[in-house]
Amino acid sequence: MTQRLYYHDSYLCHFSARLLELSESSGGWIARLDRSAFYPTSGGQPHDVGSIGGVDVCNVIENELDQVLHWLKEPLRQEGEVHCAIDWTRRFDHMQQHSGQHVLSQAFIRTAKLDTVGFHMGADYATIDLATDSISPGQVRQAEDLANVIVYENRPIRIRMVLREEALSLGLRKESQREGPLRIVEVQEFDVSACGGTHVRMTGEIGGILVRKLERVNRQARVTFVSGRRAVQASRNDSDLLEAVARRFSVGIVEIPKRIEKQLEEGKQLRKALQEKNKLLARFQANELFNEALARPGLRIIKRIFEGEELEFIKLVAQSLVACGSCIALLGNRSEQAQVVFAASESLNLDLRPLMAECCKLLEGKGGGARALVQGGGKNISNLQAALDWVESQIRLQAPLPTAFNPD
Repeated sequence: MTQRLYYHDSYLCHFSARLLELSESSGGWIARLDRSAFYPTSGGQPHDVGSIGGVDVCNVIENELDQVLHWLKEPLRQEGEVHCAIDWTRRFDHMQQHSGQHVLSQAFIRTAKLDTVGFHMGADYATIDLATDSISPGQVRQAEDLANVIVYENRPIRIRMVLREEALSLGLRKESQREGPLRIVEVQEFDVSACGGTHVRMTGEIGGILVRKLERVNRQARVTFVSGRRAVQASRNDSDLLEAVARRFSVGIVEIPKRIEKQLEEGKQLRKALQEKNKLLARFQANELFNEALARPGLRIIKRIFEGEELEFIKLVAQSLVACGSCIALLGNRSEQAQVVFAASESLNLDLRPLMAECCKLLEGKGGGARALVQGGGKNISNLQAALDWVESQIRLQAPLPTAFNPD
């Protein structure tokens, strides 16, 4: 068992310890000390980093024997007593986030009667999962406001070890399943929790709590938040982003919403106008292609490959072609991948789906649609011409796909 110094002093970042064991593993070297202030990954909080005997510590875990194991990038060059140092910036950041989580979780209980059922701390943000699949932004704002009131009041955060029987009488926010003495983290007259993590001494050191996002995950409400320095950095990033948008639109920050609404409306009108022009252009091209096909006897098959067009435009041309008269349109498009659209006049009673399926095999992709209008594509652009030629030959021969023509 390793004596865990952080249990009693989260601010301890320099200490000495006796090296008990050093072993090599596939992931590096593992050092075991008689005592450690390094926090191992657990309870939703990531591990500390730092150095032991001048060697970088890159990971810290705990094993089933209640030992703290330190992963080193290289072996130690000394035995016996070693000096250890913890990355204080990372440690204090974790203290701010974890203490912020305790306050925010209790705030959700006080304002919305919602328990926290999950906690995770990432490199840039932290999340809590609430026992509900329905919560309003207004409820989130209420909890956020209360949490920050507790921060501003700079309440003491007391940490102590108590017997399990005593802990159960303290009104824990969440019942602990651990046996034996429990480590209790208490925000004065606000929250009492059993927790093994690192925490600040006063709520004022949390430095503010900012909710960033609300989403539904696995029938629970996930609240993403940041505290302290992360909250400052997030606000700074938001400000920089808004300034960049404002400069782009040549407006003040407060005018951005109105300017974006205007831009969206203008874009909507432009898309509508473009759609109308595309319809006209598609009809014009379809008329040209259809008239060219009139000069050829027999079944009127119109085959054409476009370069870099939008798929929707290709579909408009195909639909316009069959509207001109009895014909079959086999249209391709070379874009980021090969795209194909087939259309046939209803009078021909042609099921194009089997042909599209075989065509997409040649293009190494997939497709589908209705009997007389199908679309598809694939990554093999070089096979596009050959695929269209093959489909045309099958239609003219009416074989080997007997289902290509399927009279009612």
